[in-house]
Amino acid sequence: MRMRAASIFSKFFLVIFANILLFFNLPIWLQIASYVYLCLLFFLARRWRQGLTWLAVSAVFVVGNACALLYPDNLWGHYLLFLFSGLGKMLPVIIVAALVFASTHVSELVYGLRSLHMPQWVVVPLSVLFRFFPTIRSDYHQIRNAMKFRGLAVGGTDLLFHPARSLEYIYVPLLNNASNVAADLTAAALTRGLANPGRKSSLYKVSWSLTDALVLLVGLVLLGCLAYA
Repeated sequence: MRMRAASIFSKFFLVIFANILLFFNLPIWLQIASYVYLCLLFFLARRWRQGLTWLAVSAVFVVGNACALLYPDNLWGHYLLFLFSGLGKMLPVIIVAALVFASTHVSELVYGLRSLHMPQWVVVPLSVLFRFFPTIRSDYHQIRNAMKFRGLAVGGTDLLFHPARSLEYIYVPLLNNASNVAADLTAAALTRGLANPGRKSSLYKVSWSLTDALVLLVGLVLLGCLAYA
């Protein structure tokens, strides 16, 4: 039987789950279990490459955190502890954000928020924000391609050794374009009647599945283990 990808409601639960993990110091076994749990959801969404990538990143953080604890009084130990333990606490949130952005259509997000009876001042900004980052990423690639076409900062090292030039050639047009994109997306969303208080229809009919039940069950078990760890 082919399992379906997690629905938007399971992703809402994952957002809460990842944010709860921020407030606790996880034992190593629970840290590994949480990372594997989140990364496996990429495979259910048929995002094989991203799933493997985040599994590799998680393994690096787990090993780095274990190595940092071996040298607690060393300067490099403090540096590694900040890098792998401090930043590692943000990793579940980043993984969930990557999953949501990679596997969720904006209409599905809007349907899920409206099903939860969220107010319009929450639905409209989130739907605009959801389209904002992919558009900015596309603009960044277009700027980089234009720079390479003109022979400017062709390699990554050029950006590293010439930060002022990078700031001028990349970030200035990117920030200027970001302002225009935000205005355009907001106008497009309002034109499509997103802020209309009347009853809405949707092409997406999200329903619970076996995958959602398993995601919820495993997540609750991990949170229960966290409470007793």
